[in-house]
Amino acid sequence: MKNYILPFAATLILAVLAFPSCSLIDGDDKPLGGEPSPMGEVNTSYGITALPNGVTDADAVVTARNGEVSTITYSATITNPAVLEMISAMPDVTVSGNRASVSRDYRITTKGFQSVYEEGNLTIMDYDAKEGDTYSLKHNGKKLERKVSKVSKEDVYEWGFFLIKTIHVQETGRGIPGVSKIEFIGIHKWGMVGLKVYFEDGTDQTFGIISSANN
Repeated sequence: MKNYILPFAATLILAVLAFPSCSLIDGDDKPLGGEPSPMGEVNTSYGITALPNGVTDADAVVTARNGEVSTITYSATITNPAVLEMISAMPDVTVSGNRASVSRDYRITTKGFQSVYEEGNLTIMDYDAKEGDTYSLKHNGKKLERKVSKVSKEDVYEWGFFLIKTIHVQETGRGIPGVSKIEFIGIHKWGMVGLKVYFEDGTDQTFGIISSANN
């Protein structure tokens, strides 16, 4: 199962933090607050590392900014025909040849990252979060929940050549076959630094994220 689902898991990075519009927001949907971050400025890019076979040239670029809301466009080359067909069926995804792309809106501030929908906001990561904090929404009768699972006090997370402190937010309820949960990893200075996919067979895969800007 893992060998099949890995390329699709990589497309979660393309839509990193992305989710279709939701019919009902459950919980506090207030704007995150903080000052606009350089990571939300137009042309800021996010590189993605440790991609599996069948997925190449994955990246994310801020293509527009309207006030405090930034639009990020995610793109990747998909050479696995089955995965490309799956991606083509996703809402708002554009496919040209083997190149797939999708755009989503976010509030990216000095306080954190937040998904922005017509119906409201869903926090991805609050840099002031405490372990146990939760953010959730309901979509098509299913509950998507993000919960702060860890706030490290020491520099123990390996990121490139550095050891850094990190905040970990685990998401459940997305309903991807073979995937049990997704974990967003970040910190104030560098923003989102990784995404970890947990598979139902007990294995996992971590993807690195590197921004061209920082707080």
